[in-house]
Amino acid sequence: MRHFLIGLVAYGAAGPLWSAPAPAARDEKPGLLIVSKRDGNADIFLVDAKGEAARNLTNHNSEDSYPAWSPDGKKIAFASDRDGTTNIYVMDADGSNVKQLTKSTDRSRCPAWSPDGKKIAFGQAVGEGCGVFVMDADGSNVKQLGDGDGWNPAWSPDGKKILFASRREGDGFRIYQMDADGTNVKQLTTEANPYGSVYPCYSPDGKKILWTHGDGTNLEVHVADADGTNVKKLTDLGGLNTFAIWSADGKSIVFHHLAEFEDGSGPIYIMDADGGNRRELIKSEGHVKGARPAWRPK
Repeated sequence: MRHFLIGLVAYGAAGPLWSAPAPAARDEKPGLLIVSKRDGNADIFLVDAKGEAARNLTNHNSEDSYPAWSPDGKKIAFASDRDGTTNIYVMDADGSNVKQLTKSTDRSRCPAWSPDGKKIAFGQAVGEGCGVFVMDADGSNVKQLGDGDGWNPAWSPDGKKILFASRREGDGFRIYQMDADGTNVKQLTTEANPYGSVYPCYSPDGKKILWTHGDGTNLEVHVADADGTNVKKLTDLGGLNTFAIWSADGKSIVFHHLAEFEDGSGPIYIMDADGGNRRELIKSEGHVKGARPAWRPK
């Protein structure tokens, strides 16, 4: 069971057919990217603020996951195994003009745009672990940041820091922060999460960090100040609660809940940033590796 959950950091059930890619107008209210197997394999869908009006943006016979909006909302970076190995790709917001950015034989995933849109950080397999890499937004100038274990990178809103998870201590995952050039690595959390599925991120104002942390035999959504202090548990649902992400205005948090630590399905919830007013956004979605939602920028 624990081996399965650790695998979630590195990366459902079928449902009804949905429409093919359609243009996404920039005057729409911010939408949400989700990863779903409702069309048979993992695809990236755009849903509205109510979790409805789903549009399949990738619509490809491959496993497409880890969607990430560019800061201007015009591009979406994502991971796909369509060339045989999981690599980073980019497409227009309507699913067109797909371009492969990384061409590595080592699996690449978890793309994260820098706030100015000029760079993309991502995780790439290094031996039995993973490292944080960065490249220009066109896929050039790839380099590793530091030489330590690192997963699920996320930029600070000012572009000066990168948040990431690491199991470099050997007993589980903790949250770390480093400068955008890979220097000045700082450990932010003290307790290890032995299960994985961490996915840290900054709040839109940069004052908070959000991540999934082990709580007994469960994984729950936690929040803390940006320096790792004042930790607060936001969920107490049991099972697996992960893929947590703030809305673009910082007022809401979306996450996926599974009652058991196994493949299955469960609701995607939305709640207020303090953990209150939780309600279903999407009634049931099968678990998919790399299925963290992504809010469209304002």
